Amino acid sequence: MKKNNLPVRVGIVSLGCPKTLVDSEILLGKAQGAHFSIARDIEQSDVVLLNTCGFIKDAKQESIDALLKLIELKKKKKLLGIVVAGCLVQRYAEELKKEFSEVDALVGSGDYRAIAEVLKKVAAGQKLVSVHEAGYLAAADEARVALTPKHSRYLKISEGCDHECSFCVIPSLRGPYRSRRIADLVKEAKKLAEEGAKELVVIGQDITKFGWDYARKSLLPELLEALGAVREIRWIRLLYTYPSTLTDEMIQAVTRSKKICRYIDLPLQHISDKILKAMRRGSTKKQIGELIRKLRARIPEVVIRTSFIVGFPGETEEDFQELLSFIRDMKFERLGVFRYSREEGSAAATLPDQVPEKIKEDRYHRIMRLQQGIAREANRRFVGRELRVLLETQDSEDPFRWTGRSYMDAPEVDGAVLVRTEKSVATGKFYTVKITDVQDYDLVGKI
Repeated sequence: MKKNNLPVRVGIVSLGCPKTLVDSEILLGKAQGAHFSIARDIEQSDVVLLNTCGFIKDAKQESIDALLKLIELKKKKKLLGIVVAGCLVQRYAEELKKEFSEVDALVGSGDYRAIAEVLKKVAAGQKLVSVHEAGYLAAADEARVALTPKHSRYLKISEGCDHECSFCVIPSLRGPYRSRRIADLVKEAKKLAEEGAKELVVIGQDITKFGWDYARKSLLPELLEALGAVREIRWIRLLYTYPSTLTDEMIQAVTRSKKICRYIDLPLQHISDKILKAMRRGSTKKQIGELIRKLRARIPEVVIRTSFIVGFPGETEEDFQELLSFIRDMKFERLGVFRYSREEGSAAATLPDQVPEKIKEDRYHRIMRLQQGIAREANRRFVGRELRVLLETQDSEDPFRWTGRSYMDAPEVDGAVLVRTEKSVATGKFYTVKITDVQDYDLVGKI
């Protein structure tokens, strides 16, 4: 395929969640290690890796739309090869092979170790499919090419999931739950710190079950203590803590540490006991309420991020009103909403009383309107106060305007702090910012 002796340039399009982003960094690390060059953008690429998400309808559509754009580039002779990888391939390999003949290789979510060989074959003009066991779990000695700013990096501590939520197909896309060893994770954390990381975002499908697969108990508190000892790391942020497995020991680990952000990501999905049971969430409304009150009592200034699903089969207007009332009472600082996606292969796909799309859409917007006001009021309490802010992006037109994040804001998913400064500052460093105003989801302040 490549006619000259120059190295094949590999680009990547990474879709979906932060776990997929880490996989994409691993894929590029393996390509670079096999002497391919990494292209800065798609236009400079010979072969493009499309790392996909196949979780829900919208994610699948985003993956297909991205693939169609790459196919169009290939038809225009602007690309030599397309390699599609990840969850969508793990779920629909045969369909993709049949529908998209322009794709050169399909690589499942557990086959990333073979990516260098796949790229070599694609560069030589071959086509192939490599889909075996789901879910690749890398180790510290495997190279990563950063796709985030180097001051903020994701640390993936586990792969797969053992929960049996009725709406979810992730176990089939990612395999059973598997944890890494603490020593290996500390080794990787130190490596990321040497590369400039000041913030570690700890991720996994359920980080509260870390260690259960080999120690028969959660080792998350021990892991957090070990990560806290990495001197250069200033913030440790926890994503995806499961409400039914979040323990007092984990809460104590957060309160003891000076580095763990007082930020708890707690996907609740619903609050009606009827819907929670149908979802197979393993929690009741009473247990969830007690957990939230415990978190707020024991962790000063805690920010709770949650997510809910509207339009789950059988959700009545009464169930939805119960959810609205709960959100109004609990006043979550951060909240996201998903419209239920009927996924083939999930237990909920066969349930009766599927909710019409129009009703899902209406309920989605009703929650978001409510949450907008709650978020603004939550932000108002910080006006006049000082916050530690990690500066990230300088305004292209005004060098004294920056965007950063406080402890309350995870990368990509939350709001920001809009900062005015009268002195020289730098990306990836912490500054004390006095908050002067609020927007719907953002804070405004000055150094």
